Amino acid sequence: MKSNQEQAKEFRRLYRIKSSESKPVRQYQCDLITEEYQEFIEAEGMLFRDTDKYKEECLKELADLVYVCYQYAANMGWDLDRALKLIHESNLSKLDEDGNPIYREDGKVLKGPNYKKPNLHSLI
Repeated sequence: MKSNQEQAKEFRRLYRIKSSESKPVRQYQCDLITEEYQEFIEAEGMLFRDTDKYKEECLKELADLVYVCYQYAANMGWDLDRALKLIHESNLSKLDEDGNPIYREDGKVLKGPNYKKPNLHSLI
């Protein structure tokens, strides 16, 4: 099975989408991300209806959002799969000295004393 990064590159190759770090191309990619984000939020707002139809639509929009994020990364020549792996490893380092999570009042996981910031410099 192809990785998400490989799929993004395949899409760009098949549709002859040239990569460029120029401001107009990056803005276009950002606009696509914004559009898909808005579509996801709309679909997520329909989940109160609690039917598989709306859950499926929400999942589709979430996947579309991730897909256009991979397109942005591919345009920039970034390995988003590797970046996500490094972010995941960093997130796992947030535990406290006893291996327990630390939560903010709203449930967000906070950085503990063992937190290690991900080094993404080699990926750019």
